[in-house]
Amino acid sequence: MKVAKEFRWEAAHRLPWHEGGCRHLHGHSYRMFVELSGPVDDHGLVVDFHEIKGWLRPLISEWDHATLVAREDEELLGIVQSHGFRHAVLPFDTTAENLCRFAADFVASAARDRLAEIGVARIRVRVMETETCYAEVDLNLATGG
Repeated sequence: MKVAKEFRWEAAHRLPWHEGGCRHLHGHSYRMFVELSGPVDDHGLVVDFHEIKGWLRPLISEWDHATLVAREDEELLGIVQSHGFRHAVLPFDTTAENLCRFAADFVASAARDRLAEIGVARIRVRVMETETCYAEVDLNLATGG
């Protein structure tokens, strides 16, 4: 059985190496779907949606209404720090693909024991940067990939 929870946040970012418009600071209304696959318990649940929300709350709270800054983007980091702008420093370029993989790994780590307890075998995360663009990763918890 699969269950999914949607999350939304607003954030700015840039890809300074990009040859198109994404090299400029800009914002997105991000949407993320976290899907878990596992057995249904005696009550008919894989996992309570409230639990999923709790696992992701710290991450979404950090990213919402913030500038997402790659650690290597010293120029943008200096600007947001000098002006006291809300920001989150990430160890990678802030592409949808990297945010997606990070969120999937975050869930796998934050809820590791609970996921094992309830038998969740897969985590699929989809991060939508715009209404028409997304990245998706599918983690098999049994194999780690």
